[in-house]
Formats: sequence, C-alpha cells, structure tokens
Amino acid sequence: MRDEASKHPAQDSEDKKLPPSEKCIFCNKKISEVGGARIIAQKLRGIVLSVKYEGIVDKDYPHQSVKLDDKSDLYVVTWGEKEKWTKSTIEKARNEFLRGLRPWFCQVCGDRKCSKCGFPFKYPMGSDILYDNGCSSHVTIFPFDPGCSNPNCEKYKKRNENQQ
Repeated sequence: MRDEASKHPAQDSEDKKLPPSEKCIFCNKKISEVGGARIIAQKLRGIVLSVKYEGIVDKDYPHQSVKLDDKSDLYVVTWGEKEKWTKSTIEKARNEFLRGLRPWFCQVCGDRKCSKCGFPFKYPMGSDILYDNGCSSHVTIFPFDPGCSNPNCEKYKKRNENQQ
C-alpha cells in the first residue's frame, strides 16, 4: 500500500494559495508549539477544497464532504479517522476556509512523529505540507530513517551543514 497523499481536482486551483490557519485543526496548537511542518494531505487523512462531492470510500478512513457555502460549487472534503473528523472539526475547517485560511494538521496529529519520544520527524514522508505563504508541496517517501527533531532523543539526526 502506497503512503502518499491523494490528489483531488481542486487541490491545484481553489485552495492553492490560502495562508495557513493559526492552529492545528485537531489539537488546536500553533506550529511553533508542536514543531515540524503543517500537513494538509496524506493517504490516510487530509482536507481539501474540491469541486467534487466525495462519499465514504474506506469505512475505516471515510471521506466526508460538506458544501463550503450556498454561493459556490465547492466542497470541503475530509478523509481519515472518524474520531478525528467529527462534525464540529469539519465545521471548524469549513469556517477556516470561509475566512480565507487553509486548515491543516500538525505532524503529531498526522502521525509523522518519532516512535521513541513523540516529537515530529525531521522529514514528514508521504505528506503534502503547507508553507507560511500558502504554497504546498509533497514530501516524497524515500527508504531512509527520517530522524527525530528532538535533540534529546536517541533517534535525533543533526542537520547536515550543507543543507539549508
């Protein structure tokens, strides 16, 4: 099973340049509190604006769609664990989109964290990440240990001097 983020028709147009909302949609923490990167999509969980309504695809990680508003043909589409994507969380995400902000979730909530200490990986493989300017990119899966971001963890990897 591939562990890459799903692509949706509107992902490259409608929600491409929205700046990130202030806090993680699930744990309500700022990225500065958690560390790591903001995630918007993975194979098992995500949130996008779409012109296409999506119903349940996987019973364990269902897709849910709610109309953004009465004026557009856009849907807020979420997928992932039922206990994470509650009606109130989906409504919160819808409101963030209506405010012109891009909802996201942290690496801890997106399960891109160290198995030893729980801090975010240095490299959140298989995730579409959101930058401060509203742009996003996909972090490819490579066959290496992504390393922990916690300098006190045994899995911590010091950043190479040549990397930016």
